Amino acid sequence: MAGNCSWEAHPTDRNKMCPGGGEASELYSRGFLTIEQIVAPPPPAIMDYIFLLLCLCGLVGNGLVLWFFGFSIKRTPFSIYFLHLASADGTYLFSKAVFSLLNTGGFLGPFANYLRSVCRILGLCTFVTSVSLLPAISTERCVSIIFPSWYWRQRPKRLSAVVCTLLWLLSLLVTGIHNYFCVFLGREASGATCRHMDISLGILLFLLFCPLMVLPCLALILHVECRARQRQRSAKLNHVILAMVSVFLVSSIYLGIDWFLFWVFQIPAPFPEYVTDLCICINSCAKPIVYFLTGRDKSQRLWEPLRVVFQRALRDGAELGEASGSTPNTVTMEMQCPSGNTS
Repeated sequence: MAGNCSWEAHPTDRNKMCPGGGEASELYSRGFLTIEQIVAPPPPAIMDYIFLLLCLCGLVGNGLVLWFFGFSIKRTPFSIYFLHLASADGTYLFSKAVFSLLNTGGFLGPFANYLRSVCRILGLCTFVTSVSLLPAISTERCVSIIFPSWYWRQRPKRLSAVVCTLLWLLSLLVTGIHNYFCVFLGREASGATCRHMDISLGILLFLLFCPLMVLPCLALILHVECRARQRQRSAKLNHVILAMVSVFLVSSIYLGIDWFLFWVFQIPAPFPEYVTDLCICINSCAKPIVYFLTGRDKSQRLWEPLRVVFQRALRDGAELGEASGSTPNTVTMEMQCPSGNTS
C-alpha cells in the first residue's frame, strides 16, 4: 500500500518519491491530519490545475450564497448557519486555490513556503468549522420538527449566531493548539504530544461530529416517512440538510478510512493525499449546487432568479399546522424578521 504522503515538501525536486521500507516507520508515525509537510511522491501535474479550476468554481458558488443569504434574502434561523457554512467553505477553497496556484507556478523561496504553511493552517481551521456546523444544523432542525411548540417558544432569539461564533472559536482553538505542538515546537521537540493531537483531531471529526450529524438526520428521515403516510409533503429544508450531510459522508470517506486504518490497525493509508483533498474540495463546492437543485421549481419552464431558488430552499411550508395555532414556523419567521436580523 502507498502511504498517505504530502507532495509539497520538495518543490525543487518534483520527481522525489516516497522513502523506502527503512524510512516507512518514521514517515507513517506522523499521521494524516498533520500540518507539517512530509516527504511524498508528487501527484500528476494535472491535479494542481484540477484543484485550481474546482476551487474557482466553488468560490463562485459560495460567493453567490454569501451574497444572497447575506444581503438579498430575509434571514431565518437556518440561513444564518448556511451563511457561516458558505464562509467556511469559501475560505477553505480560497486557501486551496492559492496553494495550487503556488504549485502550478513553481514559486519557490521563503515567502512562497510561508504562504503554503498559512494556507494549510487556514484550510484545516475552516474545514473543522465546516464539519462542526453540520451537526448544529441537523440537530436544530430535528428539534424544530419533533418538538415544534417547545422549540419556537423557548428558542433564544440569537441562538444561531451564538452557536456559529462558538464553533468558529472552537475551530480556532483546536487548530491553534495543533499548530503550536506540531509545527511551532516541531514534532521532534513535542514528541508524543503532537501524536496525541493528531488522534484527538480525528476523534473530534469522525467519532464526535459525524454521529452528531447522522443521528438527527435519521430522526428526520423517520419523521418524513411518518408524514408521507399521512400524505404530507416533506419540507425542502429537510432535503437540503439530508443532502449536505450525505455529500459530506461520501466525500470524507477516504479521509476517515485513512485515519481509521492508521490509528487503529497501524496500516499505512492506501490513498494518496491529493485524493482526499479532492474529495474535500468537492464537498465544499457541492453545497451551492444542493441549494439550487433543491430550491428550483421543476414546473417552471423559464429560468428563475437565483434569489427565488435559494429562498425556496430555506422554506419549510409543509410544516404548517403541525404545532398549535400560535406556533410559528420558518416561513412565518422569515416574513416577520427584518432583513438585518441575525437570529
